[in-house]
Amino acid sequence: MKNKVALVLEGGGSRGMFTAGILESFLMKNINFDSIFGISAGALYGASFASKQLERNKKLNAYNDDKRYGGFKHLLLKGSYLSWDFIMGDIAHRLLPYDYDTLRTSADFHVGVSNCNTGKSEFFVVNKLDKPDIVSILTASGSLPFISPIVKYKGEEYLDGGLTNSIPYDVAFENGADKIVVVLTRPEGYVKSDMKFKAVSKWFYRKHPKVHENLTQRAQQYNESIQQLKVLEQQGKAFLIYPQKELNVGRVERQVYKTEAIYNEAIKFSNSFIPKMKLWMEE
Repeated sequence: MKNKVALVLEGGGSRGMFTAGILESFLMKNINFDSIFGISAGALYGASFASKQLERNKKLNAYNDDKRYGGFKHLLLKGSYLSWDFIMGDIAHRLLPYDYDTLRTSADFHVGVSNCNTGKSEFFVVNKLDKPDIVSILTASGSLPFISPIVKYKGEEYLDGGLTNSIPYDVAFENGADKIVVVLTRPEGYVKSDMKFKAVSKWFYRKHPKVHENLTQRAQQYNESIQQLKVLEQQGKAFLIYPQKELNVGRVERQVYKTEAIYNEAIKFSNSFIPKMKLWMEE
């Protein structure tokens, strides 16, 4: 019986351009998965993969230094560093429109968000949703703490999916996967440090204490996930893809040449493991 193989995409802000490069290689080589799970940047770049749009993520990256994309002025005036109206409005519908028809026929694409009131992660199969709902969920999943407003959706309040589940491998298995291919945005051996400035976080999210709680527990949750993934790798249930080195970019990197270099390096790097990965998927 054929294995059900899921693709799991970590977030990581601008480090997600590593993921974008890996996904571009998968598209070029026509590598498909039975389901896709993404959070934060992994969800945003994963959407272009699910809709099978070659080079869309590369073209999207070219807007990073566009004034309309966001910045500190936008943060001061609008309460958000990123202009989601531009990213998920002008870009997603006019400048680089998603192929929604292909997206709807793709493998189930699960996007994770963090509920600000319950402190739990929630996943939506976005290619089964209407366009406005897809936009809301992708926006919520990529809304980074402190520099993004809370996203309200159907009576609930959401933020970045990575707050509650940085690498949703567990959700993939819960939804029937036999094996998982995981694209990470930190090099092998990385250990996340505890959060600094906890007092600032507690004050900033004083009306949403669960968000503060998630932030303070994030390092432990992330490190435990990595440890479990290593066990799954040894058991033959997970194929882990790491950057070869630390990706030296800002959380929201505005210098396009830096993120494009990461993207191009990821495409080249993929040639070293894809043959092995394809054999592993079929075992």
